[in-house]
Amino acid sequence: MLVKLTKNIKKITLTTTKDEDSHNQQESRLGEIGESLNRRNTKLIINYNNALHDREIRFSTGWIVKIGRGLDYFKPPECRDKLCIGFHDLDLRSCYATTVDIFHSKSTIIRK
Repeated sequence: MLVKLTKNIKKITLTTTKDEDSHNQQESRLGEIGESLNRRNTKLIINYNNALHDREIRFSTGWIVKIGRGLDYFKPPECRDKLCIGFHDLDLRSCYATTVDIFHSKSTIIRK
């Protein structure tokens, strides 16, 4: 979404838990996203934190997005045919219920 809406993002830092059940699919898929972003002059940094429940994305602009269920909030397309509506365009898919919090780092208090 942000790639479509802005051209100013230089770095995205994603903090998530390591999915031990995915047999490296998680790293492979996030690597593919990173390569796509690199082609658009945006660097993806992935941090794994198994103590963290919430997932967050931090942008170089100072914006922070916290997603309750993680990045996988889209339901599968209604059919498996590549010509099905929503197969390629996630804007046309249904979503799972989740909470997305968006705020700026200037408005946060960091406690350690």
